[in-house]
Amino acid sequence: MANTAASRPAADAGTLAFPGRTLDPIPADRLTAVLGAFNASNLASSYIERGNFTAARRKLVQALNAVNQLQSGLSSAGVEAKGGAA
Repeated sequence: MANTAASRPAADAGTLAFPGRTLDPIPADRLTAVLGAFNASNLASSYIERGNFTAARRKLVQALNAVNQLQSGLSSAGVEAKGGAA
């Protein structure tokens, strides 16, 4: 029998990236900030490749604002954010 995606059991994406640990889904109230940071970062990367540093800076500021929104949302919910202090 061929070893195809259809013949293998489905694996949870969280267990593939972090064996022995499952990941919780992103809450809907934080999803907008996560997607905003992701989108702004990708656009900044694209602008840097094209040499448009003014636009890249603008998008990086947007990405950092979205990350700050996430961190302030976590701290207000009583959850300690992981990572170093800025």
